[in-house]
Amino acid sequence: MYEDLMFKVLKIAKEASNMIEASKKNAKFSLKNDSSYVSEVDISVEKFISLNLKSIDPNTPVYGEELGSEGVESEDTYWLIDPIDGTAWYKMGIPVYGSLISLIKNGEPVIGCISLPGINKVCYAFEGGGCFVEEYDKSEKAPTQSSIVNHIKDATISASGIHGTSTWLENGSTPWELQKIFKDAKLFKFTGDCIQHVQVILGQVDAAIDTIMKPWDSAALIICLRESGSVVMNLQGCTNNLIFSETLLSASSEELALEIVEKIKPLAR
Repeated sequence: MYEDLMFKVLKIAKEASNMIEASKKNAKFSLKNDSSYVSEVDISVEKFISLNLKSIDPNTPVYGEELGSEGVESEDTYWLIDPIDGTAWYKMGIPVYGSLISLIKNGEPVIGCISLPGINKVCYAFEGGGCFVEEYDKSEKAPTQSSIVNHIKDATISASGIHGTSTWLENGSTPWELQKIFKDAKLFKFTGDCIQHVQVILGQVDAAIDTIMKPWDSAALIICLRESGSVVMNLQGCTNNLIFSETLLSASSEELALEIVEKIKPLAR
């Protein structure tokens, strides 16, 4: 149902990634009200993606992180863009940032594209079609594979930062006990935002934790994780209506995910 549209989106995503890479040396950055970074590259890339989505799907509204998402919750079907996921990493020149495009229908993502311009890869999925990871310059697509680890003590686990935790709440609303995870994990690393969930899909990481998420951050990840056979839920352990749930957890197994959910939950006050 979505295959033809998926490959049109993939073309747009690759062109947007080229824009991101071509602009990184001269990009100018500023701080938003939430203390996160934004650049003129974010704005121009979001405009480019939005215009191209409207050209291939003119009857579906397009929302994005930088140019506006007001009213998105009242829509049944819409596109959602995060032009540069991890702008701070982009600013520092560390190639773990991404670019996200998703199509939402009845509250759930049905198409997702995760571009990783800094490492020349893209992960994409559509409902019922599986999930794939490929390099931009190769036409051959390889289906993803996930390893299976069931316990924190045996797992390689990553998180996108200490924000939204009992160590540093920042803009979060819940003090998640992340330190309990990195104390008990076989290997724990902080890493980039969307890229860590692609690493779960590829079996390179056993679980990835995001303690603060917006709809444009999570939608493309959710469909790709689901179609890859990975487990995806929020930090309360819920698996439905994840786009607006404000947290995200992916894992190679449900047992591992639920063990993380139990251990990371905030202390009773």
